[in-house]
Amino acid sequence: MDLRMCPSCKQSVLDDEAQVCPFCGAAMDGSSGPSKAPAKPAAKKQEKKEPEPATAPAAATTSADEDPFAVKPKKASKAIRLQRKPTAKINHRVICPMCDTNGFGTPAVAGKEVRCPNPDCLMPVFVAPEIKKEAPPPPPKPIVTPVRVFALAAVLVMGGIAGYFYSQLPPAEPPAPEDDPLIVTPNVNQNVSPVATTTPDVPDTPPAPEPVDVAALEKTILEASIDAALQRNDNRSKPFCRQLNAEAFAAAGDIAGALKELDALDRLEANLNFLKITPLARIGWLHLENDNKTGAMKMADQAIEYSAQLPKAGAEAVRHAVALGTLLIALERHEEARSLMETREDVQDVTQSAARVAMVIEDGTFALSDSYDWLPRIRWTSPLTLATVYSATFRGYDVEATAFVNAILDAERKSEALAGLATGLAHRATQKGEAFSVDSIPEIAGLTEQDRNRALAQALQSLPEGPAASALGEGISTRIADWSAPAPYAIPAFREIYDGNFAFGTPESRAAAHTHLLLARYLASTGKKAEAWQQVESALAYTATLGATRVEADELVKDVERNRSSIQSRLATELNLTELIRQRSAFNRYRNNAGTISDRAQQRYELEALVYEVAIEWGLAEQYFQALQSGSSQSSNMPHLTEQSLADDLTHALKEAGNQEAVTAMQQKHPAASKISPALKNQIEIERLLAAGNVAGVRELMRQVPEENREPLIELRYACELARDESPNVVLEWNGNISSLTEQELAYRFSAILITRRGDVEEFWKESLRMNLSATEMCSRNLGLIEGLNSTDAYDVTPAVVPAPKPKATP
Repeated sequence: MDLRMCPSCKQSVLDDEAQVCPFCGAAMDGSSGPSKAPAKPAAKKQEKKEPEPATAPAAATTSADEDPFAVKPKKASKAIRLQRKPTAKINHRVICPMCDTNGFGTPAVAGKEVRCPNPDCLMPVFVAPEIKKEAPPPPPKPIVTPVRVFALAAVLVMGGIAGYFYSQLPPAEPPAPEDDPLIVTPNVNQNVSPVATTTPDVPDTPPAPEPVDVAALEKTILEASIDAALQRNDNRSKPFCRQLNAEAFAAAGDIAGALKELDALDRLEANLNFLKITPLARIGWLHLENDNKTGAMKMADQAIEYSAQLPKAGAEAVRHAVALGTLLIALERHEEARSLMETREDVQDVTQSAARVAMVIEDGTFALSDSYDWLPRIRWTSPLTLATVYSATFRGYDVEATAFVNAILDAERKSEALAGLATGLAHRATQKGEAFSVDSIPEIAGLTEQDRNRALAQALQSLPEGPAASALGEGISTRIADWSAPAPYAIPAFREIYDGNFAFGTPESRAAAHTHLLLARYLASTGKKAEAWQQVESALAYTATLGATRVEADELVKDVERNRSSIQSRLATELNLTELIRQRSAFNRYRNNAGTISDRAQQRYELEALVYEVAIEWGLAEQYFQALQSGSSQSSNMPHLTEQSLADDLTHALKEAGNQEAVTAMQQKHPAASKISPALKNQIEIERLLAAGNVAGVRELMRQVPEENREPLIELRYACELARDESPNVVLEWNGNISSLTEQELAYRFSAILITRRGDVEEFWKESLRMNLSATEMCSRNLGLIEGLNSTDAYDVTPAVVPAPKPKATP
């Protein structure tokens, strides 16, 4: 059908009845023209093309939407920085998912962006995981409900109806009589006594428990260690877990398993290869036990290579060095052993304590608490050398240890090495129940009488009370009776201070001081307190040669600072110095040398403080007080030391000894001594509570002693004491509250060994599984369990005697 067309604008109009064009307004019959401009039809839109730049960079040609790998720039993060170590308030542990570093913050950081405390972390910012909240258990259903009441009522009603109908029944008729059965009387012989029936005895004690399947338990423990090492959460150090696991496999005699754990440590790429040193040493000992010296040499070679990364200081460095050094002495690689130890010797408490721990690990006793009896708290200048020579000697390599001592060049180190050798011989004899001979201590060229008597006095500490110990103690007393200490150190003259010509005692003086002090400890243990104090005074006479008193040194330092101008002028005159710069240089030299005198005075002060402290521990408080009152002490540091640190301990010890007169005199002169809680009082109370198994009471007392005032290793020492007699529950409770993480891990290892050796391995294992131990704590515990199982016969089962089969008859 054709559409109508407007006569003016020529547009097609759909409406057949339209009078006016909808486009231009003209009449459709042509009677009038258009009243508006005709509308133009819509034109097709064309895309506008922009001119392409002549040289467009690649970044400009590709939009962010087109680039699937484009990353929007990250805004500045407001992540919360985690701390390295926990505090009382900041103790919520957060583990970095990138580098597995432990960080600590408040619980409020959960679900928020935090920053890893490891500065080398590749992706330090992450979201801390939310704290899992356990849903509260559903409320218990009420015992009494309408349904139960209705059911009970229905039962009672039905029971009543049944009882009523049962009472209405007629009585039952008696049964009809039956014929008696035929009774056959046996033919009993009257001359034979009847066999008496006896009731079997029931023992009062419960039946013996099933024997422990050691092989199955070891397998379970080692598998648990591997699982723990793979744990990401609550894992202080994955590499350390692998080190502990390698030691555990070595303790079980599985060399292949130990090497596999070391390979796993490599895959962590943590650049901590020095952690392999101790496991490699353990594998080396296994090779030596199997007469494979070549294999042991190979392990030593690898360990020596990794020792280049071993830190120069710290407890970890000491324990690795002693473990490897002991093996090197056994392999007669003396120069490498000497270099390994001499570069890490230190007199600080950390090194002294770490050497003690290494000794009880290497000798296999793990009896840290007992070590304070045969290794008293005296300060050694070469603790690593002492510990290594002791360990090699205790293991039976005394010939090789003797050769090593002879190879040492430094006189003082050689002297202390001989003391370690003598201790190893005496302690080994005591542990095996053998007699100790003084003649077994070798003669070492280049050592003095003081050096040899110190070695004998140190060996004396390991001997049990008896004729041998008495004879050795009397012999030492006789030989040192005519010793005479040099004059105490005096601050030199003005010019000598500038020249630096100092003589701070000699190695012989230190050896003599140790000899007197060790003899004092022995005499005090036998009740000879007056003689013991005489030896303490003799020891102090030698320590006085090591430096000036603290008061004298302080006065020298103050004088240098107060009179700088006059000292500089005097130096210029005596040295004929005209240039100002040379005068200042001379004064700086004088001041530095005065500082050296002050440092040596502080060393003497600390050494004498230790002497008085152990003297109080050994029961010599009354002798100390008498010397203090009379002013007859060989140490002029005595009044200052008493005032600054020992008045409270001395007062408490006098009170325990029942000397009220001395207590009153101390309280009058030192009023603070009666107002504070002395460390010695806490120590005595702690020991009493430990003996009673009151762990909570001990922990409460420990909180009252600041960590900086605690004796090193004290919590680990108490853990070993508890592991002797207390239940695994008590020991585990104590271990779980130890403040130091590294000491806590050692406690799990040591206590596991000691409890396993006494026969309670299964109980300890089961109870420890209920605790929320970290990965490193689990690996430490498991290492101790394996070491304990492989060093005791408490779980040996005597096999049943099976008769030999009879020989078959020959056809």
